[in-house]
Amino acid sequence: MKNFSKLVFTSLFVLAMAPAFSQFSAGLDLALPNGNFSDAFNVGFGVSGRYEAPIASVDKLNWTASAGFISFSGKSYTYFAGFNPSTGQPMYATEKIGSVTAIPLQGGVKYYFKESNAGFYAAGDIGLVIFSGSGNSSNKFVFAPGIGYRLEKFDFAFRYNSISDASFLGLRAAYIFPGK
Repeated sequence: MKNFSKLVFTSLFVLAMAPAFSQFSAGLDLALPNGNFSDAFNVGFGVSGRYEAPIASVDKLNWTASAGFISFSGKSYTYFAGFNPSTGQPMYATEKIGSVTAIPLQGGVKYYFKESNAGFYAAGDIGLVIFSGSGNSSNKFVFAPGIGYRLEKFDFAFRYNSISDASFLGLRAAYIFPGK
């Protein structure tokens, strides 16, 4: 899994440095778990890279491809462990859930409301999130609608990552590398 992550980030770095690609950004991510996922895991922190290019036939509409890495730390929980045989008092035990990492690989579209590559936009991504931790791994489909604001060389985004049992709100602040 670590080699795969290195491959993804190396590929995105090469895309960013190639002069033919003009819309690459790298960002910091904050992920706020929702639903049952929030019962087991704390806020996640990570990094991401995104490539963005215009769709030639449609004004103000761009296509995107992104990859990232987010780490969620596990929560501790206390549960009833039976009764003490000598006193009859209830006993409780506490366990900590291990951390989990998520590697989102997504593609989608971005529509700028006023002018291309500036101001407010709406976005939608679909893809795959690879989860791994505690000796387990799984791949899950994700749909992520969102909104954002692009300010010259910075991109700020908010989106809801809808995953069957691991949904989270995502906040991203990114720097857009200069291109052609």
